Amino acid sequence: MEWQPSWEGPLQSYLQRFDGLLGDVRSRRTFQESIKGIMAAGTLICQRIAACSPRLSHVKDGAQRILRLASGESTKRSQVDAEHLTAQLRAVAVEQLAQAPEDELWLIADSSDLRKPYAQEMPALMQVRDLEGHLVPGYRTLNVLGVTPGRRGILYHRLFSSEEAGFGSRTGRSATGALDRESGHRATEKGQAYDLDSREWL
Repeated sequence: MEWQPSWEGPLQSYLQRFDGLLGDVRSRRTFQESIKGIMAAGTLICQRIAACSPRLSHVKDGAQRILRLASGESTKRSQVDAEHLTAQLRAVAVEQLAQAPEDELWLIADSSDLRKPYAQEMPALMQVRDLEGHLVPGYRTLNVLGVTPGRRGILYHRLFSSEEAGFGSRTGRSATGALDRESGHRATEKGQAYDLDSREWL
């Protein structure tokens, strides 16, 4: 897939919501170009992301810029970490879903594996299944999407491992409870939640 110029306007409008997390123009530009590269490349491999970015593909250290941004080396004045990024994603989603004219809101709860088959040094790696059913290093994720006709947004995301300190079982942790803790309850007032794993209404 190649970057399409028609994507520029809508994407720029969306990414402006994250400007407050980025403390300088260079970091902001690298962040925006990284998102464009991910969309076009369909991968999280930095060299491929840079190659598919309209700007980073024309500089010799494009992949290194992405690596420095992701690792926090070039973002001392920014807040580009999982906690702040997912909080902003949730805030944008709640705002957009609350503006939907429909009264009905669907919450899709999904638990997926994040596979890291070649990782050895990442913290708290656990065993998860790959697409062929074999055990590989990785993590689990818990995600909740809010969906209305024509709108969707992520309302909850958590990456976790059974090997991490203080790990607690997901048993008894409902998606609606997670949303309440994350201040997403304003959106859930419109509807109900259905857990795809348990096939039960929450």
